[in-house]
Amino acid sequence: MFPGSRGGWQRRSNFARRTWNPAVNGHPDRGLPPVIAGMHFHDLRHTHKTWLIEDGIPEIAQARRLGHRLPGVRGIYSHVTPVMEQAIADALQHRWQATNRPTSSTAPQRHDVDHRGLAA
Repeated sequence: MFPGSRGGWQRRSNFARRTWNPAVNGHPDRGLPPVIAGMHFHDLRHTHKTWLIEDGIPEIAQARRLGHRLPGVRGIYSHVTPVMEQAIADALQHRWQATNRPTSSTAPQRHDVDHRGLAA
């Protein structure tokens, strides 16, 4: 998703220094304002989990999406279905379209989110 300058994988330290930090914190030398100052890469997982909850995605599908397993009976007898996977895709598509509609009152503004990208 974020290739290096030669198209290959980036090391974590290079990615943070060269790509992530300038993007979220801005780069005054290049005239780039911050997107969400102080945001960490892992905060994206928190945001995504919150969106899955808001969109009513079943807990088993949330867990699988994040690479987790549910404990006990819930984990043994619950299964992710194609309908659940499609619901995730549809919900994300809806968020993408709502955010990219310039006239939409539901699109979050930069000042309406905290450092994790969550609505403030």
